[in-house]
Amino acid sequence: SMAEPTGRAQNGSVVDRAADDLRNLALRSPEGSFLGSEDDMIERLAVSRATLRQAASRVAQENLVAVRRGVGGGYFSGRPSSMSVTRMAALYLRSYNANFAEITHAIGPLRAEMSILAIRNRDPELIRQLDAFAEQDETVTIDAAAHGYRAFLKSEREFIQLIGEMAGNSVLNLLMAILYDFAGQASRSEDVWIDRPERVQAYRRMRARLARAIIDADIELAQLASRRCSELVEEWFQQDFKGHTFDEHPVEHPPV
Repeated sequence: SMAEPTGRAQNGSVVDRAADDLRNLALRSPEGSFLGSEDDMIERLAVSRATLRQAASRVAQENLVAVRRGVGGGYFSGRPSSMSVTRMAALYLRSYNANFAEITHAIGPLRAEMSILAIRNRDPELIRQLDAFAEQDETVTIDAAAHGYRAFLKSEREFIQLIGEMAGNSVLNLLMAILYDFAGQASRSEDVWIDRPERVQAYRRMRARLARAIIDADIELAQLASRRCSELVEEWFQQDFKGHTFDEHPVEHPPV
């Protein structure tokens, strides 16, 4: 096998540097692009076959590269799915004892910022979809709320995805997806919605006010409605878990 270039190991190992180079190459290429055969990559990255395979194994775990063997095989660029990222991040938060109240507290300011950004988007189709959400929320009955608990949770995620699409900020969208994935893992004992249809109805009606404010491009009302959505959930959490505070069980900061 070829000798490794000595200069590449000065900042991190040769495998680290090869993984960085391969990662950057994949990110510069459209998803699914053919990057080259194994021999091509050895020459391009100026590393040995063993180093390339170690580096590729790391980057493949990040879903940025796919290695296919055999005829028509080689190295192909990829992209991590948002679901794999958010699920892992949600599990990470749970492993450090984050709780449902803390997640609810964090969602508030992010949703408010997304709502302000969404107001700038006047795409007629997205506004039509938001109007449909508002109409359903405004007319929801207690009976519908009682029998549509799972549908409500699904609609809340869809609502956030819609205003996220309107906002067009991928960072906010990812953070919200992580928080909602965590909330989706909440145990029954942490859930302030289950068997409480009057809460589902009250929240949906406030969510409708938020949707209408975005449609009407009313920033002040959007901020107010978004904040009130969070306050409702926090009030219910305090009612159900008296004596608990939002910082009673802080997330332990893991080692960096």
